[in-house]
Amino acid sequence: MNKETIKQWVEDRVKDEEIHLEDVTEHGCVSGCVSSLIYYSDTVKFYDKFEDEIWNMLEEDTNQFGNDNILQTISQFNGARNVGGLDQFKNLLAWYSVEETCRKILDEKEKEVA
Repeated sequence: MNKETIKQWVEDRVKDEEIHLEDVTEHGCVSGCVSSLIYYSDTVKFYDKFEDEIWNMLEEDTNQFGNDNILQTISQFNGARNVGGLDQFKNLLAWYSVEETCRKILDEKEKEVA
């Protein structure tokens, strides 16, 4: 049995019209545009499910941005200054992973059209 990926999770919610890719990329998850990722209980559960994939994304982005380490990358995220505990940290990374995945899906769609 294949493990669900963040991309599959997002695509399932796009099909169900719970997520609109443009809204997520323009306004971010902080706006509440992903109804299943509003509460810490939901974002922590999401993070725990996709933790390995999230850290792989962080490593990729760290290399791409030329940062020295993953924590430096995370410190540049909107909302990073407000993190005061583990649940908030997991929330930040859950939102990051969904927002980045939405951006990548939109980029893929643009390339298909071009």
